[in-house]
Amino acid sequence: MALEFKLPDIGEGIAEGEIVKWMVAVGDVVEEHQPIVEVMTDKATVELPAPQPGTITEIRAGEGDVIPVGQVIFVLDGAGATSAPAPAPTPATEAAVAPEAASPPGEGRTVSFKLPDIGEGIAEGEIVQWMVAEGTAVEEHQPVVEVMTDKATVEIPAPAAGVIQKILAQAGDVVPIGTVIFELQAGSGARAAVAATSTVPAAAVAVAAPVPSVVHGSGKVRAVPSARRVARELSIDLTQVSGSGRGGIIRRADVEAFHKSGASAQPTAPVSTPASGIPAKPSFPSIALPVGDRETRVPFRGVRRKIAEAMARSKYTATHFTVVEELDVTDLIKIRAQAKEIGAKDGIKVTYMPFIMKAVASGLFRFPELNSQLDEATNEIVTYHYVNLGIAIDTAQGLIVPVVKDVQSKGVLQLASELSEIAERTRSGKIKPEELSGGTFTITNAGNIGGILATPIINFPEVGILGVNRIMKRPGVVETPEGDSFEVRHYMNLSISVDHRLVDGASATRFLVYLRQVLENPGLLSL
Repeated sequence: MALEFKLPDIGEGIAEGEIVKWMVAVGDVVEEHQPIVEVMTDKATVELPAPQPGTITEIRAGEGDVIPVGQVIFVLDGAGATSAPAPAPTPATEAAVAPEAASPPGEGRTVSFKLPDIGEGIAEGEIVQWMVAEGTAVEEHQPVVEVMTDKATVEIPAPAAGVIQKILAQAGDVVPIGTVIFELQAGSGARAAVAATSTVPAAAVAVAAPVPSVVHGSGKVRAVPSARRVARELSIDLTQVSGSGRGGIIRRADVEAFHKSGASAQPTAPVSTPASGIPAKPSFPSIALPVGDRETRVPFRGVRRKIAEAMARSKYTATHFTVVEELDVTDLIKIRAQAKEIGAKDGIKVTYMPFIMKAVASGLFRFPELNSQLDEATNEIVTYHYVNLGIAIDTAQGLIVPVVKDVQSKGVLQLASELSEIAERTRSGKIKPEELSGGTFTITNAGNIGGILATPIINFPEVGILGVNRIMKRPGVVETPEGDSFEVRHYMNLSISVDHRLVDGASATRFLVYLRQVLENPGLLSL
C-alpha cells in the first residue's frame, strides 16, 4: 500500500524543517531504515529513514524548501504490505468509537517501534528520557522519547496516534539502531478505549503524556526558528506568547509584538524611604537552604557523559605533556583594533582568535609532527598537508568542537567570518554532524572567561591542543636601541598539550616559540 510520509517533530517544539538533501529519487527501491532525506531544523541536522521497505513513488518537497511539521514530503509504496482490518465495534466500545466515521488503515494494530538511524554513521543511541508512560494515549508526531547520539540529541515522535503499550528500554540505556524501544497500539479507537475505561476525563487522557519542564509555565512551545532566536535575544519566555501561525505556531512577528507590548517587562519593587528622609538601610537577601534533601542527584548521562568518555579516553591513551609560553601581545591588540574597524564595514566581527588560527596553521606546516595522528589499526603515523582546526565552543549542552576547514588557505577576515558563523550555529544547535569531524588540531580559548594558565586535554586522536588564556596588562621591560625601559604592556600565556608518544617536548616548545614570534609581530603573518 502507499504510505504518505509526513515530516515528523524531530526536535523539542520544532515547527518546521528545511530539506537539505534527498538521498533517493522517484523510482528507487529502499530498505527499512535506509536514509531517505536530510532535514535541518534549528536544533540539529538529521537523516530521516524509510519506515518500511518499498519504492519511492513521489517526492513532494525540493531541496531548500522549508516544510512545516506534519506535511507529506514523500510517498512510499510498500509492495505486499497490508494493514490489519479494523475490528468490528462491540457494545462495550461502540460509544467510544462512534465519533469515527471510519477506522483509518492499521486501526488497532500493534506497532513495534525500532530506534531509527538518526544520524550519519550512528550505530547506537542513549535513551535520555521518556516523555510518556505505559498506557499513555499519544497523538501522531507527539514526542515520545529523547535520544542522544554522539552527534545530536533529538526527540523521537510517535509514528501514529494510539496508546503506548510497552516501553522496552530505560533511561540511560544505550540501544543499537534497529532495536525495538516501545510498542504502540495504533488507532484512535485505542485512545478512546483508554478514555472510556479511565476514571480521568477523556480530555485529560489525550494530554496525559508528561513533558520536560521549562523555565516558566509548562508544556512544549511550537515556534519557528527565527521566533526562538528573537526570544532568546530579548529574554522572552515563549510559553507566554500567543502564536498566530497555523495550529498556534509562534512566528517571529508574534514575539516582536509581545515585546513591544511591554508584557515581558518585569516590574521592579519600589524602594521604601523612612519618613525621616534618611534612606532605608539596605537589606541583604537571606540564604536559605532548600526544604528537603541537602543534596541533589541526577543521572550521569547525556552530553556530559559523552564528554567525560572522550576526555577519559584521551587522558588514558595519549601521553600528555604540556608547555607554556608567555607572549607580549601589545602590537597584536593594535592590529586587531584596526582589523575590527575594517571588518565592521562588512558586518564581520574580528576577535583575536582568527590571528591565532592563522599563526597556528603557519606553525603546523613548519612542525608537521603536531599536525598528525596515529592510525593504531595500521600502526602508521598519518601527517596531514592541510590544517583543519577544531575550535572548542562553550555551549549550554557542554563543550562542542566544530571544525574550520583548510585554515592554511584563508585570510584573517575570512576566518573571522567563518568562525563567527560556525560558533553561532553551534550554540544554537544547528551545527551539522559533518562539521564536527575531520579536525587535525584543536584550539581551546577560555581567555574571555578568565584564567592565566591551563593544561588542556588533547582532542583525541589528534596529537596537540593549544590553550589560549586571558590577556593581562602590567608593567614590562622593553628593549630599545637607547636601552631598556618600563612600559605598560599586554601579556598572554599560550599552553600546548601534546601526545608525547608522537611529539617531543622540544618540538612543542619550538612551535610555541614560533607562535610567540609571529603574534608579537603580527605583520609576519603575511609571510
